[in-house]
Amino acid sequence: MNWGIVLLSRVLKGLKSFFLNPSKFRITYLLTLFFTNVVLLRSVAVIAQYVLMLWAAVIIYFYYIRNGRILKIKYKHYLILYLISITLTALLNVTSNFLLNMLMAVHIGICFFVFYGMHTERNKKRIYREIYILAVSVIMITFLLNLAAFPFACLSIHFKWMDYLFIIYENRFTGFFINPNLLGFFSVISIAFTHFLTKPSFIKRAYARQPKTWVLYLISGFNLICMFLSDSNASFVFLICYIVAYTFFRIFKSPAEPSFRRITKKAAKFLSCILITVLVMLLARMATGYTVSQLASLTQVKLPSSVTQPLPSDAVPSIDGETVSFKHENSNIDSGRLRLLTESVALIKNYPLFGIGKANLVPYSERYIEGGLHFSDLHNGYLTIIVCSGLIGFIIFIGFAINLARHMIKSLFMEEKNMRRTIFPCLFSFIFAYCVYSCFEKTLLYEISFMVVIFWAILGYASVYMLKYDHLEDPIKFKLKRKREDKTEEYDQPIDVDITN
Repeated sequence: MNWGIVLLSRVLKGLKSFFLNPSKFRITYLLTLFFTNVVLLRSVAVIAQYVLMLWAAVIIYFYYIRNGRILKIKYKHYLILYLISITLTALLNVTSNFLLNMLMAVHIGICFFVFYGMHTERNKKRIYREIYILAVSVIMITFLLNLAAFPFACLSIHFKWMDYLFIIYENRFTGFFINPNLLGFFSVISIAFTHFLTKPSFIKRAYARQPKTWVLYLISGFNLICMFLSDSNASFVFLICYIVAYTFFRIFKSPAEPSFRRITKKAAKFLSCILITVLVMLLARMATGYTVSQLASLTQVKLPSSVTQPLPSDAVPSIDGETVSFKHENSNIDSGRLRLLTESVALIKNYPLFGIGKANLVPYSERYIEGGLHFSDLHNGYLTIIVCSGLIGFIIFIGFAINLARHMIKSLFMEEKNMRRTIFPCLFSFIFAYCVYSCFEKTLLYEISFMVVIFWAILGYASVYMLKYDHLEDPIKFKLKRKREDKTEEYDQPIDVDITN
């Protein structure tokens, strides 16, 4: 009987240790959200993600609220005010999709507390290990999915199954992902994560083995090719901005005292590097599309009609007709985003202060906009926050963003220790690039997806470094002019001449 009690006690203790471990939840949740974007695994992953939200609720209550850890979160007042604001939004629209709006509030709470709030955890070693596991997992899964689909693209094999277009969609490489933009996004994420793994200080903190450099470069190069073939302009901008931010850090973060001459030289060097990088990337993008399209035209393979369903002529080039060219033509250069901007004005006018809530975006657009929204989403993270949470919610969110950005920039650029061997500059570059990327995609908050949650995960990882190298209260000292040498002392030296009246 005693053995049974002891065994039961150990089992309960093990379950408690597992389910109250935020790190295990974050890895599991993020990878589940990742698989919701893979066609063959989407259905199972979508069900699992909602089950995992119950796990998150347990962690928020027992790990953050009951223990008072929520009060230690940096800039917590902004986050709590924002949650109150969107709760009021749901209550003001209680007759329309109230439960769905509250579900979105739960998702936002998970992003705020479980992901961004990770800097309140005592076990920082576990967080470093978590970053490593997540980075390796995303890199390998993305690489293997792209690698499995790439030969089909080279052979011009593409087909429709279960209402999904596999391998190629509108002359864009989509592989086994839901759409080409997601393939481009995950390819860029993998490239950034590969960059993380080149930092020796981070590898040491994660108690991991340093991967071979040539392997990392090979994987990054292949994922870069796949990103080019996806023809995702937003992902291309994301990668360029990541390079821009990291290059800025490498050039301008210098222990030498700044002067006008040094800053001018660094600015010229920075601009030259960026221009060359953008030019090379554009040329590489065109060369990649041309090379693979030529290869596809030489090795075109036709699948038996029993294997695939007929492809719609307006979606993908016919297998019997013209081969894939990887030249995506879009007569609307902004992809309808300017139209979404003008359409959202009507919603803001009717609900300016507290917004309408994410679940009401489509039904309210049908009520106030002739013909409804051009798409089911605004494809702009900032615009979505204004429409869904109103101007009050947007102001609260921007207040949080400004304070956090100021804190993070000071911690990174005012630290005297060498940050180049850590991933702090990489995390900062990722956040900067993502903020630009959010102008073009469904990001930041109002989407239960990997694309949103990964931002809050990276923000949480960066906040750990931000508070480790904390320079928030340190004054910024910036001198452009060199201090002139003081020569007055040579006139004050004692002399041997006796001066008398």
